[in-house]
Formats: sequence, structure tokens, C-alpha cells
Amino acid sequence: MPIEKKQLSKKDIEKFDPTPLYVYTAKDALNRVTVLKEANKDAYLIAGRYSGYNNDHRFYNPLTEEESKEVEKLVRIGRKDATISFL
Repeated sequence: MPIEKKQLSKKDIEKFDPTPLYVYTAKDALNRVTVLKEANKDAYLIAGRYSGYNNDHRFYNPLTEEESKEVEKLVRIGRKDATISFL
């Protein structure tokens, strides 16, 4: 069964800083996880692993529950009060 990709519209992407943060997990150290920071806010969106795009959206492969916890822990370092959400 294929993995259902999460999509983020290009309009929504405009509200994030242009330079994403990339994090690597212990389970898959070759494929980075994209983390987007909202412009002028202490809020982060853990998007997942980039998998492609079309004219209107970027697509991300979702993380496992274990990977989500690991990435959230890494993003929280030095950002204790940050708001963190997942795509």
C-alpha cells in the first residue's frame, strides 16, 4: 500500500521563512526532514520528507510516530516555548 503524501499549498508556504530547517533522524540519516518556521513567530511546522511538487503544492512523506517525537525533541532544543505542529 503506497504512503499517502501530505501536501502544503504554495500559498501557505509564503507565510514561512524562505530558508527551511533540515533535521536528520537516527532511523533514516540519509533523507532529511523539512521543518518550516513561520515568519516573525516562534512557531514551527514539521512537514516531513520532501517528495515532490506540482503547480499548486509541495508534497511530503509523513513521519512515523517515533520519528515525529525525535524531530520534535531536536526542534525544541533552545526553543522551549516554541509552538510545534505537524503537517
